[in-house]
Amino acid sequence: MTRTRIRNTAFITTLAALLAGTSLAPPALAEVSGIDIVSRAVIADGREFGATGTYEQIDGRLHFLIDPANPRNQVIVDMNVAPRNGAGLVEMTADVSILAPTDSSRGNGIALVDIVNRGRKVALGFNHAGGDDPYGDGFLMREGYVIVWVGWEFDIAGNDGAVALDVPRTTDLDTAPIGGLGFAAIRDAASWIRYNPDAVVSSDYAITFGLSQSGRFLRNYLYLGFNTDERERQVFDGMIPHIAGSSRIDLNRRGSTPVSQGQYDATSFPFADDAYRDPFTGIEVGTIDNMRARVNAPKVFYTNSSVEYWGGGRVAALVHTTPDGAEDITLPDNVRFYLFAGTQHGPATFPPAPASAGQQMGNPTDYWWHLRALLGAMTGWIVDGVEPPASRHPRFADQTLVVPQQVDFPDIPGVRSPSDLTAGVRAPNPLLDGAGRPGAALPLLVPAIDADGNETSGIRHPEVQVPLATYTGWNFRNPELGDPGDLNPLAGAYIPFPATAGERERSGDPRLSIEERYDSREDYLGQVEAAGRNLISGRYLLEADLPAVIERAGAHWDLLMN
Repeated sequence: MTRTRIRNTAFITTLAALLAGTSLAPPALAEVSGIDIVSRAVIADGREFGATGTYEQIDGRLHFLIDPANPRNQVIVDMNVAPRNGAGLVEMTADVSILAPTDSSRGNGIALVDIVNRGRKVALGFNHAGGDDPYGDGFLMREGYVIVWVGWEFDIAGNDGAVALDVPRTTDLDTAPIGGLGFAAIRDAASWIRYNPDAVVSSDYAITFGLSQSGRFLRNYLYLGFNTDERERQVFDGMIPHIAGSSRIDLNRRGSTPVSQGQYDATSFPFADDAYRDPFTGIEVGTIDNMRARVNAPKVFYTNSSVEYWGGGRVAALVHTTPDGAEDITLPDNVRFYLFAGTQHGPATFPPAPASAGQQMGNPTDYWWHLRALLGAMTGWIVDGVEPPASRHPRFADQTLVVPQQVDFPDIPGVRSPSDLTAGVRAPNPLLDGAGRPGAALPLLVPAIDADGNETSGIRHPEVQVPLATYTGWNFRNPELGDPGDLNPLAGAYIPFPATAGERERSGDPRLSIEERYDSREDYLGQVEAAGRNLISGRYLLEADLPAVIERAGAHWDLLMN
């Protein structure tokens, strides 16, 4: 397959000018300088993962040499006061953990670099892993991915099991950690695997996945131009920043706090990938459409739950609207955007637990089934050039994107309406003149809902299309724990329908009961299956995963009707 690469003439000119203005030779090409392997062993007692066979786990420590003179590194704050070795290079080390096919020829040739969240591995969620089985149903391994975790965060070192980065500190009196080197660690580790024949594992392509904090990391990584390595090579072919909204991460500044949750303080201009004019400052720039990031732009899937629209200042809609939140925009050809309708930041447990931190039970809608299908679509787009499923998100054009005041939430007893929510204000962006007008109000735009309070746009899970409950992307705080007008951070709500007409009438619930909606359990499951097959035809769900979706729907019916 021929891969099209965009030549960033502005950056090349800048690079030439920097080199021409000095008597030195071009800067040395540093990157990963070595690996100390601590352990290497076959996993899961030699379990065979489909046609890929057995997997091994490699744990160790990566050593990096970063060239502070390379223009690609000069966006890192405090590189000018980083300690240097005798060769003038900056040294750092990071934890690394790799799952790879024991027989590399049986893999799919793709490295999936999972951006750890506060040092925790997250991509095994694709396997529905958890509890005593860290590998779940082995989906990623059956598909043949090399799965890579590299430390990028300096403020979680010492946490048990954390995949962390040790960064140097500034040479001035502040001796602050140079946090922005975390971006270089991911860039150089992935580039090492792709291009260095001496790397411990290799791949033909690379995809990266980040969830929440690490999804915000990827949006910043992209904006700062780190998808091009020191040799001007493309690092990642594909990128999936998940549940990040339009936010970025506080990593590349002196005194940064990347471990923070990023609630209401992580969203700064620019929001969309293409350049649009900021109504407050007049600056015209984009997440990808800027002098650092235009070259080697990856294919991108933005995936978000309903929470990233409704609360926490992440304003996911700003990725697909103009900066003032007034109009739809056309996404770039290399970008798709998907809302998982009626979901929360991370799926709550099923069966749903009694309400605790929030006023309602947490939302258990499981979007990972859709993520599995989309990962396959990203792989096909990269390797075979197969166009991915169309974006699915709310839009002004079809009146599925609205302001909260337009939301007519049903008057369910004991449930507060979200119609008075606001988005908060912009965070500063130190790379822009005037810091991108911090403090300016962010517009809040949310998905429209139906008479039951369920969202009408995006990828709608079969249990959202054929509902037994109202599923939201917001949940107000339990009054025993704080202001009941505040949102419970990152949570959605699950509000079951009344089981019978009599129960509905006694409670005063305006929503039809389950017995009024469906003739029987079989009728309900038949509709769930039909909804699932429709999603399969659009490639938003895998055929192989439909039985598990139907089984869960049956358990849900039994929970509410028995």
